[in-house]
Amino acid sequence: MNRMSARKKIAILGGGFGGVRAAMVIAKKLKGLNLLAYYEVILLDRSEHHTYTPLLYEVATTSKETADIYRLHEVATHDLARITSHLPITLIRARVDTIDLPRASIHIAGGAPIHWDILAIALGSEVNFFGIPGLREYALTFKSFEDAIRIRNTLWNAAIEHQGDIKVAIGGGGSSGVELAGELMAWCGELQKEFPRCRLSVAIIEGAPTILPGFTQKVIAVARKRLARLGVKLIESETIESVERGRVILKSGQAMPFDVFIWAGGVKAPQLLRDASLKTETRGRLEVTREMECIPQPLISAFRQNAYALGDSVCVYHPKTRRPIAGVARAAISEANVVAHNVLEDIKSERNPSYTPFKKTFQPMDYPYIIPIGGKFAVAKIGPLVFSGLLGWLLKGLVELNYLLSIMPIISALKIWLQGLRIFIQNDRLG
Repeated sequence: MNRMSARKKIAILGGGFGGVRAAMVIAKKLKGLNLLAYYEVILLDRSEHHTYTPLLYEVATTSKETADIYRLHEVATHDLARITSHLPITLIRARVDTIDLPRASIHIAGGAPIHWDILAIALGSEVNFFGIPGLREYALTFKSFEDAIRIRNTLWNAAIEHQGDIKVAIGGGGSSGVELAGELMAWCGELQKEFPRCRLSVAIIEGAPTILPGFTQKVIAVARKRLARLGVKLIESETIESVERGRVILKSGQAMPFDVFIWAGGVKAPQLLRDASLKTETRGRLEVTREMECIPQPLISAFRQNAYALGDSVCVYHPKTRRPIAGVARAAISEANVVAHNVLEDIKSERNPSYTPFKKTFQPMDYPYIIPIGGKFAVAKIGPLVFSGLLGWLLKGLVELNYLLSIMPIISALKIWLQGLRIFIQNDRLG
C-alpha cells in the first residue's frame, strides 16, 4: 500500500470561522513537524467558499449600480481552495448527512463514507423558525450570502412595483436585525436616486424587553438612540404568533402589514448533531469538555476518542456564570486554536507513547464586539470601554482587514479589503 494513501485522516467538518482556522493551524503544524507522510488534513464543506458573515448586511443593502453580484461575492466570500492553497489541506465539497461515531465515519450526500481518525465538528448553525406558522413560507432569511442577495433583489423589485412607501418588518432584534435595520434606513437615500418616490419604513420585532438582549445596557442605549434617529420603529416584548401573506400576526393580536419581511430571529444546531450519539443541550448544540472534546451519550459504549467540536455547533458554558457564551466569530477562532493544539498533542502522544500530552482548555472571556448601525456609525465594546460613531466604524474596517490578513497573503488581503471599502463606503453616506 502506498505510504501516503495510508495516512491517518484528520477530518474537519465546516468551512466557517472555526473550521478554517483549525484546518490551517493543524496543517501548518503538521508540516513543521514533518508529519505529512502520516497524517492528512481534510476540510469538508458543502460550499466552495468561506463567507465573512459580518459583511452580509452590507451585501443586502448595496445598490445594483454600485456593485453586481460578482463583485460582492469577491469581497464577502473567499474561495476555500485559494485561501488554503499554500497549505497541505484536502478540500471536499459535500453535504454531511450523518456522523457515525462508533464506526468513525462521515456519510456525505452522493458519495462514499469518509473514515476519520481525528474529528473536529464545526458545522455552524441553521435558521430556527421555532415552529411559527407561515414563517418559513413568507419570510426572507438572513444567514448566507445568497440570503443577502435575495433581500437586495426583493427590495429592489418592491421599489419598482410600489414607487412609494415600502414597509419592511424584521423579526429579531439581535445584532443581525439591528445592523440590517440601520443599514436599510441609510441605504434609502441610494434607492431614491433610482426611485425618487421610494420611502422605506423599517420596524424591528423583538420578543425580549429590549433589542440586543444579552448586551450591556450602555450598548443597548446607544443602539436605541441611533435607531430612533434613523427612524427605525422598535416593537419590543412582543412575539410573533404567525405570518401570513403581507402581514405578521403578533401574540397581542395586532396585525402588522409588510411588503418585505426578514427573519433574523434565531438559529439552531444542525439536526444531524442530535443523531450523532453525542451529548447535546436543549437547543441541539453539542456539549463539550473544557478541552473542546465531544461527550458521548450515556448509553453509547463504543465511543471513539479524538472527537472535538467548536463554533456555533457547541454550547460552551462560562465557568463562573454557567451561562452559555455567545456564538461569535472571535469565540469560534479561539476555540479553533484550542482544538488545533489538542489535536497535535493527541498526535504527539500517539507517535511517542512515553509523551505526556498537555491539553489546553478553552477560557471564555468577554469578547470585544462591534455593531454597525447605519452609515459611518458603529458601537464598539472593548473590555469596559464603549464608544460609538465614526471611530467605531473605522475600527470595524480594521477588524475586517485583520481577519483577511489571517487567512491570506498580505497583497491579496489588501486588494480585497480596498475593493470592499470602495463598494461599501458608497452605502455609508449617512454619518
